[in-house]
Amino acid sequence: MTAPLRALFGPARPPQTAARPAGSRGASRARRRIPLVMWAAVAWLVFVGLHRALSGRVWWWQLPELVPPLAFAAVPVLLLAAALAARRRRGTAVVVALVSLTLGGGASGLNLAALWHRAAPAPPDAIKVFSWNTWYWDQRAEGGQPMPPPTGTPPRDVADFYRYLRAQDADVLLLQEYVYFSAASRPIRVNDLDRLRREFPGYHIATASEMVTLSRFPIVLERGLDLRPWAEDGSDTPVPPGSDWPGFYTVKTLRTDVRVGSSTFSFYNAHINSPVDPSSTGLDPRRLTRTEHEARKANLRALAADIQANPLPAVLAGDFNASPAMGILRLLPGRMADATPALGSLYPATWDDRWPWWRIDWAFTTPEITVHDYRLVRSNGLSDHSGQRLVISLNR
Repeated sequence: MTAPLRALFGPARPPQTAARPAGSRGASRARRRIPLVMWAAVAWLVFVGLHRALSGRVWWWQLPELVPPLAFAAVPVLLLAAALAARRRRGTAVVVALVSLTLGGGASGLNLAALWHRAAPAPPDAIKVFSWNTWYWDQRAEGGQPMPPPTGTPPRDVADFYRYLRAQDADVLLLQEYVYFSAASRPIRVNDLDRLRREFPGYHIATASEMVTLSRFPIVLERGLDLRPWAEDGSDTPVPPGSDWPGFYTVKTLRTDVRVGSSTFSFYNAHINSPVDPSSTGLDPRRLTRTEHEARKANLRALAADIQANPLPAVLAGDFNASPAMGILRLLPGRMADATPALGSLYPATWDDRWPWWRIDWAFTTPEITVHDYRLVRSNGLSDHSGQRLVISLNR
């Protein structure tokens, strides 16, 4: 542009570009940034999906299985609340949280049926059943720690132990851990039959491994269910070398058939192996072994096979060492119905009895049986497990 024209029109201007507010580039990056609540919701959904696929199926998922069951409801609810408060990607995060709650809510242990279930009144001839893990029978030291078998004098709380058992006023008692443990964590047989007969006159008694069943009604059959025929690898059993009581490790259910009037019931008294190797202590994850996992599966297969072949009405109760979050419970026979709806608690828990947050004790019945009442009974410091009390009858 010549000087006269520049004077006429003014100085030349640079090419115009679209005005961009200050900070707009940062705002664009912020829009692309995924909020933390979205990452958390997706991560939890992935965990829940893996849990449903792997729990109870592969031994190396045992550590994630120890997540407190209530987390499967609490975590997605917290994520849902956080998503609703978020300003970005709120809808997607809400959907992801709801999906994880739907997929995992059943593992939470919440007993929503307690809100509407109403049990039928019990008839006069109903049967009262009590199931309890006794915590090494009456072998207890001050402070509640296991100790070597008493020599010479009985444990100081033995009278309370039997008083508690009698107070249940049960027709059938299914008791687990009828066993002592040595200081080296070796199981030692208990022979308390004479005391049991004195404390429960007229009762019939059946024992197998570390289970004992007492019945006011005549016992017509008793047998322990051995896991070995149902182990995928017959050499992979939980019996430690040199054990003088292999049945303790391979028999974890006692079946007892009792005659009640003109009917016969089967009672399955179960104590399924713990996922944690009991021969050592502490939080070492190496205690979660394939051997224990396979033993748990074999015991449940043996139990399921016997129940499926049994035409009698049956009750299955005991310590399964499995929380609602553990998929190994899917090995239970489909013929058995969970008695949990009859519980009045919204979140039933049986362990540790002093601060119960976990449900590892269960009760199941076949369709021919009605559960009129089902309660968890605190042990008053006698055990780390709560007892289970049921009132049942044959369907009318």
